[in-house]
Amino acid sequence: MKTTFLTILSALALVSQPAIAADKYEIDSEKTKVTFKIQNKPPGAKDFTEVDGKFTDFSGSVVFDDTDPSKSSVEMTIKPKSVDTANKKRDDHLRNQDFFKVKEHTEMTFKSKKVTKNKDGHFDVEGEFTLLGKTKTITVTFEPNKEKNGGKTSFQIKRSDYGMNYRVPDTADEVDITLEIIGKKK
Repeated sequence: MKTTFLTILSALALVSQPAIAADKYEIDSEKTKVTFKIQNKPPGAKDFTEVDGKFTDFSGSVVFDDTDPSKSSVEMTIKPKSVDTANKKRDDHLRNQDFFKVKEHTEMTFKSKKVTKNKDGHFDVEGEFTLLGKTKTITVTFEPNKEKNGGKTSFQIKRSDYGMNYRVPDTADEVDITLEIIGKKK
């Protein structure tokens, strides 16, 4: 009888303890990097060159639950006006009607809908990516860092899927995007 009573008390103690909450982070804009690469063949050129760039104005949040990934989420907003390829003339062109149309479309966003842990210990994050007012569902694989306060993902989009068709194929349709996210606890 004593063993049963102690077992019940132990079980009740475990049940009455609050569940460990998921960790919540705000994206640290000073430590996070949002970069892209695209192949471009300038008018009159014979060969393609790679153009690298970044965005410098973004924000977002991450909820990370390693024990129950379905409770994890990510939201990110990027201001396309902050595009920076280290070339002012090109950056101004990227902001105009041929590309980002920043006067009409002040943000591009990603909002997760589903997070699952894969066999490699990384996370498959399915969500909605919105660019130029068009939303598409994409899935990215996110590799958490050792501190579990961020990580990295690389993926590719087709800019024509979002209505950005200027100079395709001389400027490649495929854009490689890399996010290196570091969060600070909320």
